[in-house]
Amino acid sequence: MDSLIKAHGKSWSRKSGMNSPVTYGDLTGLYGLDGVVLYPIQDGGPLDAATAQFLGSVGLPSDRLFTSRAGVTGDERDPYELHALFALDNRYCPEESRGWQVLGYLPAALVTLDPSSEAVYVFQESGHDYQLAHRDIAALVHCLTEFRKLEEAYKEPTPDVDGLVDAFRKAVNAFDPTPLNDPESEWNRMLEEVLEEMW
Repeated sequence: MDSLIKAHGKSWSRKSGMNSPVTYGDLTGLYGLDGVVLYPIQDGGPLDAATAQFLGSVGLPSDRLFTSRAGVTGDERDPYELHALFALDNRYCPEESRGWQVLGYLPAALVTLDPSSEAVYVFQESGHDYQLAHRDIAALVHCLTEFRKLEEAYKEPTPDVDGLVDAFRKAVNAFDPTPLNDPESEWNRMLEEVLEEMW
């Protein structure tokens, strides 16, 4: 069973090395059916097979913390490539990131995927620079689900905020420490807001 991932009632081999503790069932349990966006799996698309399979079988959550850009606006899909999105606002797009795929938005950052490395990067509000945020799409989804659990526990009458943040850090670091490596990362910024009870 270790060589298989269960998702959306299906399993697939970890040939590319991508693994995930999160399934489609886990996402719908946390976000509901309407809170999970599945991407169409396209042959010959820009994504490697494992990433495309993950997005098509597990999907991305979409809620107030993370808004997926997989939706349809009118009769046309929103631009998925970063350069096309930035061109709408005449925003500078670093040359190396022009072909990155737009995944969605955190409260103050745009989330993108580099198809060549499978890594996830964020562009903070109106910034030209980007930060490495996650090693791959599975790590992004794991981090989002752990933060959702933190948010749910935060709603309790007297939450142990320090304990919740510590539990989040431990769960994230055990799977992919990338989101918390940089003290100035978007995830550390959001955790500071939680600790200051601004969330």
